[in-house]
Amino acid sequence: MNTGNPTIQNRAEPSGSSTTVPAPDPTIIDTLAYPISPDYVKSWTPVRALCELIANALDEDPLAQVGWADGVLTITDDGPGIPEEGLILGYSLKTKQQIGQFGEGKKLAALVLARSTEIGAVRCETVGYGFTPTVEARRLLGGLIPSRSAQGPEVLVYHLYRTDRARGTVFTVVCPQALAEEAIGRFRALAEPGYRPPAAPGACVLDGPLGRVWIGGVLVSTVPGFLASYDLPLTDKALQNRDRTVIEAGALRDAVRAILAASEDQQVIDRFARHVLAGGRLREQEQFFAQVVAPRARAAWRTWARAHLPAQAYYTTSGNEEAALNLVDLGYTEVAARGLADYQQRHVMGLLGVEVAKARQTRHYERTRGKTTWVAQRSLSEQERTVLAEASQLVRRAIGPFALDRIRVYSDSEEEPCAQGFYSPRTGDVAIHRDALADRHETLATLVHEAAHRIGHRGGGRWVAIHDYRDRSRGFERLLTDVAALLLGYLADGGNLPDLADQPHPAPQERRRVSAADDPAVPAVRRELAHLLTDRLPHALATGGFTSEKDLVASTAVYPGYWHTLTHPRTAGYRKTQGGVPWDYDKVALLAEAAGVHPPVVWLAYHLCEGAMHGRSRSTWGQPGPWAKKMRDAVHRACTGLEALGGGYAQQIPALQALAAGKTPAPTGDDSWQAPARALVALERQRLGLDDEASA
Repeated sequence: MNTGNPTIQNRAEPSGSSTTVPAPDPTIIDTLAYPISPDYVKSWTPVRALCELIANALDEDPLAQVGWADGVLTITDDGPGIPEEGLILGYSLKTKQQIGQFGEGKKLAALVLARSTEIGAVRCETVGYGFTPTVEARRLLGGLIPSRSAQGPEVLVYHLYRTDRARGTVFTVVCPQALAEEAIGRFRALAEPGYRPPAAPGACVLDGPLGRVWIGGVLVSTVPGFLASYDLPLTDKALQNRDRTVIEAGALRDAVRAILAASEDQQVIDRFARHVLAGGRLREQEQFFAQVVAPRARAAWRTWARAHLPAQAYYTTSGNEEAALNLVDLGYTEVAARGLADYQQRHVMGLLGVEVAKARQTRHYERTRGKTTWVAQRSLSEQERTVLAEASQLVRRAIGPFALDRIRVYSDSEEEPCAQGFYSPRTGDVAIHRDALADRHETLATLVHEAAHRIGHRGGGRWVAIHDYRDRSRGFERLLTDVAALLLGYLADGGNLPDLADQPHPAPQERRRVSAADDPAVPAVRRELAHLLTDRLPHALATGGFTSEKDLVASTAVYPGYWHTLTHPRTAGYRKTQGGVPWDYDKVALLAEAAGVHPPVVWLAYHLCEGAMHGRSRSTWGQPGPWAKKMRDAVHRACTGLEALGGGYAQQIPALQALAAGKTPAPTGDDSWQAPARALVALERQRLGLDDEASA
């Protein structure tokens, strides 16, 4: 190294800039030449070089100060300074939580700034020393190596001098304001007070110009056509090329899709949902819908759909046009994402809970089959009750007491929408439309017609049951003709109709089937949980604005079998071959929150009784020893939730941990060891006031 004080050529100031005359150059005590050609990293611009210096400062001090004034960009940090190792090319102690990566940025930035005609004097002052970078012709090793020129090749040279600085580093760069502002604008930390780099998988940014891509808050690239901007976590800095100017296309696609697929932000969902439902297209990197698999992310999409889409909606694909027309007639509304490929549209509609036309049509008929609005007897007028009683009495006397049993009145029915009445083979009831009761003749005609259906189905008196007892069948027509002939015979004989014998009413029979929530074979804690959820359901429907239990479950995007299993529990050790077992904690939590019940209580109340059996061979059920890892992890997660709730909930944690560790006996066939979970259910009932309602 040279130890003298070589002359440094004065550099021309950038044109059009007003600059402050820098202080006189300090005494140079040494120089450090890097054998790097000035043509290295030709793609780097002065702005890119300034960004490197700013990134280094933010790595050392998140509160670093960066500003431009009077033609000079000043970058100041309060870090430990640049040690001797920091002057070595390629040496780096950067972590994954810092912007830097290869230990080359500062040296290459100095090279780019020193060679640029847009940049003036550059100076760095750090702990104990400072330097100014220049590009000079320099013979290496004192001229011992042959050279093509007498002056030697141009290389980057640091001119070093002493300072009394005890902490921090300051870079000053004479440059135009436009360059400085462009460099500063690439750092979110400088524009947004309190900014912190996002955790994995990153953040979607909706404000400002679209298509910007940051890594840890440092702008890397801009992608035209994006619907949002994205800030990737610092751990993704390895996705860049070596000079950190490009992100590999496949890596960017995966990173953007991961951010969007994990988002639960209603504003993010709103932007993408409205865009695709309006027929908008998406860049391939933003087509993320198939990747949305996390329970809470899917539930967030259902929340948006409930707030913004009609309750009766469908979408159409090829081959479902006829079903779509039918749904329009039934008052359904079509939604579509025609800017997407068919498979992408299918995924979007699945997230929103919108069914394809054919499936929607099928479900509509399944749901409305036999749907009837019944009219209570007390709601009928006195005249209507009289007409009905007299007409039914006449039919029973004319045909026989078996002709009619229970007669129900309805105001609307989708089972037989064009008829004045119908017969239900399942129950043996005859239904008559309320409008028919306004006319005695219409009432008699309807009851005789439906009585013929009942006789054909069940038989009675002189008739035997027939298989073709429905409308438009030969057997029914023959039977109806026979009834008409019987009535004409009464008329021709001039006699009165026979009187009806009093029919004894059978005593009501008790239901033999025991519901799963009351089955003694089901663990007590599961039965108590089922009652907790069903008792809470009316409040949950009213609070959440749900129309039905099915609507509540659909809003969570959780497989309905989860809810059914929680409210219709199985015995301990039961294993269903496919689906229906509510193991996933997040999905159970979504259902619990929709019902207004604390998630750890629901999960523990259903699964604690499985702990001594889950993941263990049948020969070791109930024996001492730690539970399976999956069970222990889930119990630990539930205990974390109980700890956050505090109070009586947290008091059960030691007992639960002892069970999971195998320190407390958990014999099969004995519910006593499930006391912690039962205590939690009791606390929930008390908190929700369900016991008070039951007593009232």
